[in-house]
Order: sequence, then structure tokens, then C-alpha cells
Amino acid sequence: MVVSMLAAIGAQAQRIRTIDKDGQPIPYVSIMTTDAKFIGITDLDGVIADVKGADTITVSHIAYKPKLYKVNGKSGSITLEDADFGLPEIVVKKKPYVYAQTYYRMLYFDDSTGVAYYRAGLTDNVIDRAKKKLSASTNKTSKSKYAVLKTAINLAAGSKMDQISELNLEKLEKMIERKGNKRYKIIANGENKKIIKDDKGIVGTITDNPTTGERRFSIDSHKMRQHELEASGNAKKIAKEEKHEAKFKNRQNNNYHIYRIDEKGNYLPEDFVMRQEYTSYDKEEKNGKLVHTVLLFQVYTTDRAYVDKEELKQLKKENKMKMSYQNIRNFEKAHKIPPLAPNIQKKLNELFKADNED
Repeated sequence: MVVSMLAAIGAQAQRIRTIDKDGQPIPYVSIMTTDAKFIGITDLDGVIADVKGADTITVSHIAYKPKLYKVNGKSGSITLEDADFGLPEIVVKKKPYVYAQTYYRMLYFDDSTGVAYYRAGLTDNVIDRAKKKLSASTNKTSKSKYAVLKTAINLAAGSKMDQISELNLEKLEKMIERKGNKRYKIIANGENKKIIKDDKGIVGTITDNPTTGERRFSIDSHKMRQHELEASGNAKKIAKEEKHEAKFKNRQNNNYHIYRIDEKGNYLPEDFVMRQEYTSYDKEEKNGKLVHTVLLFQVYTTDRAYVDKEELKQLKKENKMKMSYQNIRNFEKAHKIPPLAPNIQKKLNELFKADNED
């Protein structure tokens, strides 16, 4: 009996909770092994139920510094530090245009291949303030382990990736409410916190940080889609989705957005700081083995200003970059773009060995 009890205790899940320096939960933190095997992500409460026996884990998130954590077979909490990334203050001026440059990077990664596809780009976003109209152009590059994969993704989704890096003129709260045809409610849930709720339950959170002047959105987009489909009552679409889901086991989709806010909680399109779209699933190979795949898309604002036509022309000219891997790495360091988890960065570097670039 004693032996059985000890075995049961040893087999208990190691539950990990990720929190910030104020003790608030951090959702959508990526948990991996040191050799880049995916374990899981934390939920809206900052919790991952089990790290699957891993002794040491790497912890990474778009808004926080990556961390190596020794589990030692125990449950526990991990406190993460804010990333150094930050935008200089912007002074509103009576000028006709807003210029905002965004940088994006996209990774297609799986446990067996490493980084199979990579894409990066710089987007010039220009808002005509009088017309309330956005124009955008992107300078980008991509690379893949397999040439056919690069061609296929660039053709099928290249323009969409560029569009994801563009500023949105509509506030995120309005987009959420409009998207669900008023099915979604945003409800206060304590000081500086709101929950995004539909008729099935909580699908996201909105947290304000008065100290940093930031608003953070955590959205479970997969759950939102599933709930919307169920509510539609369309049996044909539901059956099609269930068939699709069966191929992509343990699927997760979530979005994380950060905006700068003023003392009243207001923000404009140019107050966008960063966002992440994260998709992960287990795909079954012919031999029955499950291979975990992650699609990671991150966007950051790197420059912004209120300008006239001549200033706009000059800024766009100055902010050009030849999109080589080394230039991109230098750009990320110069603009304090939060680094990828070291084990992921190592896999990305391996993809570029053929180009003799570190």
C-alpha cells in the first residue's frame, strides 16, 4: 500500500502558474522543453495543468523575458519580468498624417522538423486623419526548409500575413462586439480588469496597468469560433468543423494584444504596441505518432509620428531595410524586440545555415 501511495504521489501532475511581479496571472505563456519540444501554454488564469514530467522548462511570452525554470518534480509559480520592449512617448500634433512602422515575424515550427517556415516584414502604416483611412505597404522576406512549402505558403497566405501587420482603425472592443453580433459582453471584473464573455462562458480578459499605461487583451479565438459555430445551429458546418478538428488534435488558438492607453483608458490606432496570434495542434503521422506544430505570428510597432507630407516621405525613406536574416536580427536588437525562446531561436538559426548567416 505504501509503495502504491508513493507511486501515485510521484505520478502527480506538476501544475505551473505564471504570474507577473504584481502576482497577476499571465495567460498564453508557451512552455517547452530545453530541446524545443512543446509542452503546452498557460490558460486565461496563467495555469498549465501538467508539464508532463519535464525536469527543466523554457518559458516564453511576447510581452515578457524568456526564462529557464527548474521544475524539480513539484508544482509552483513562475514570476516573469516585463520585456524591455517599449515605444517612446508620442506627442499628438496638428498634422494630417499618422505614420507607424510595424515589424512582424512568423514561424511555422514542429517538434520533428524544427523551424520549417519563417517570414518577416516591415510595414509602413499611414493614416490619413481627415479621411480616417489607412494605407500600408510591406517589405518582406521568407525562407523555408522545403522550397515547395515556401512557395505554397507565400501564395496561399503571404498577403494575409502582411495585412495582419497593418494597424486596425477600429478599437478592439468594438471589433469583438461587432464580430459576434452582440453575442459578446465585456464585463468589469474587479479593479482594472474585465472579462470577455459569450453565452457559453469566458473567452477572454482585458487588463489595464495604470503604472505602464497599457491595456492587454487575452482572447481564446478557438473557443470563440467553436461557440459561434454551435450557436449557429448549422449542422452541416458543425459536422465539417468536427471532421477538420479530428485531424488537428488538441488544437488551440489565441490572440494577445497590447495598446497604450491614456489616464481615462482611451487609445487610438497608433497606440498599438504589439500582438501575437498563436495556433498549435498535434498532427498524427502515418506511423501514429503525434507531432506538435506551432504557428506563431508576432507584430510590434517600432516607430510612430504625426507628420505632414514631406516628413512622411522622409520617414518612409529612412525606415527601409534590406531584409536579410542578419539585418533582421540586428533590427530586432536595435528596437528591443523581445527575443524568441532560446531553443526556438537556435532552431531558426539552423534554418539559415545555408546562407552562412548567424
